[in-house]
Amino acid sequence: MKRIAITTLLLLGLVAMAAAQTVTTLNPPATSNRKPPPAAKTAEEHAAYQAIAGNPDLAAAEAAAKGFEAKFPQSELRSVVYSLLMTRYQQANNGDKTVEMGRKVLQFDPDHSIALVMTATVLAERTRDTDLDHDARFTEAMQDAQHALDTIDTGLVLRADVTDEQWKSAKAILSSMAQSAMGMVELKRKNPAEAEKHYRVAVALNAAQPDAVIFLRLALALDQQKKYAEALPAANRAVELTAATGGAIANSAKQEQSRLYTLTGQKPPAPAPAPATPPKS
Repeated sequence: MKRIAITTLLLLGLVAMAAAQTVTTLNPPATSNRKPPPAAKTAEEHAAYQAIAGNPDLAAAEAAAKGFEAKFPQSELRSVVYSLLMTRYQQANNGDKTVEMGRKVLQFDPDHSIALVMTATVLAERTRDTDLDHDARFTEAMQDAQHALDTIDTGLVLRADVTDEQWKSAKAILSSMAQSAMGMVELKRKNPAEAEKHYRVAVALNAAQPDAVIFLRLALALDQQKKYAEALPAANRAVELTAATGGAIANSAKQEQSRLYTLTGQKPPAPAPAPATPPKS
């Protein structure tokens, strides 16, 4: 089964940084000039949230979330509850449920940066040309990604203990992922020149934590335009970034790299010689 090709560990880290305050007051401590995170109004509301967050049964947690929504119709934590479910469904590789939960988050918080990017990414990754609603899904993905970029300064709300430096890093990661989702849509729409633009921006936005998937798809976008010499460095970077981990992305990067070496007439660099074994004394 195809996995959702996103920077999962980075995204899970952002969700953890967005988790609700473990407080029962509407006035959690503020950090800098950022929007304060959502919080519970009462101990009962907080306990209900904690029960959902700690429930290992995903179906039961979703049922409890619906009960939470009904019991606390004004709660600030409704978007947080569904955000946690969205992430858990993504971890379970359930794309349809990931999108469903993402849309629930956006029902309560239309500017929720993580939900906008997650929903856009899954729609971009999972939509096929044979889907009857593929145009609508692609349009939704582009709109969500663009809205995330437009509102990220206020839409990205993290815990009060997250530093400003961590917030800036999270903003860079999400902005890069939003651009990557838009690039994926354009690739599937057979607009490689537009895809290239988005992937180049995605690379520039998150230079500190480069993503092999973005470099691979930048190479593919350039390849489809017959810009083979420009594509090769991107493929090389994707191979470098996956050298230690292996897996499907690493294999795809190596295949694209090999193709581009052939098309450009270049030769891959010779492997570094193995270190000499010191003589035995």
